[in-house]
Amino acid sequence: MNSTLKIFTMLLGTTLALNLAMNYMGDNISDFESRPLPLKRTVVIKTNNPVLKVDAQSKERWTLVDFSSKKTFQIYDPETDKEQMNRQDWDLGFQRTKIISNGGVTNPQGVVTIANLGPVDFDSVVRIPEANFVPDVRSWGHVNNPSIVGWYLYRTRTHNIESKRNVYIVKTSDGYLKLKILNYYCKRAESACESAMCPRDEAACLTVEYSHIKPGEQAFPSPPLPRPKTAQVTP
Repeated sequence: MNSTLKIFTMLLGTTLALNLAMNYMGDNISDFESRPLPLKRTVVIKTNNPVLKVDAQSKERWTLVDFSSKKTFQIYDPETDKEQMNRQDWDLGFQRTKIISNGGVTNPQGVVTIANLGPVDFDSVVRIPEANFVPDVRSWGHVNNPSIVGWYLYRTRTHNIESKRNVYIVKTSDGYLKLKILNYYCKRAESACESAMCPRDEAACLTVEYSHIKPGEQAFPSPPLPRPKTAQVTP
């Protein structure tokens, strides 16, 4: 058998096998449709402290959060909606990567200030530190808080966001708040976005670890060890 005949025979065999496979799938398509898809991989971020998921996806509205009650509400413009802001209790406001506080130029009637402790261990911060607590300011026409404005790293290659994992102390009207931003994406862990571009529609659901103490208290509570809280991120 010459080489041309061998090649023809191989091509004919491959074509027959492909046709048989297609016919089988066509005759049994209902079996393939009814089979469950593989389970989605769940990324679990473990912490022994309370966790709050903040939806900050909107580019037009701000999500304002009161961490003591875990309540949120939304406004369109902090510059023009000050009356609405003052009708509610809130500590921090989120819009995509932007964060504002209930104080300073954002809201002169508020008292919130923020101190940045850097990338320290969350649970190691037990007492209220002697730190530089800063209100919101206006810089280059934009309102921000210098302590928390640079909370993230921007990856220029993938255009993704990664938290610096700094710990912040927030002085509020009803005590002190200790917090760390653990994750920026809605259904992915930040580690999954280090080398691949994560879609923008999956961004800006901030997972925040926090601890709150009331006025007069000087030490944050130790985390309950037996049952750690988890923040699940399911693609």
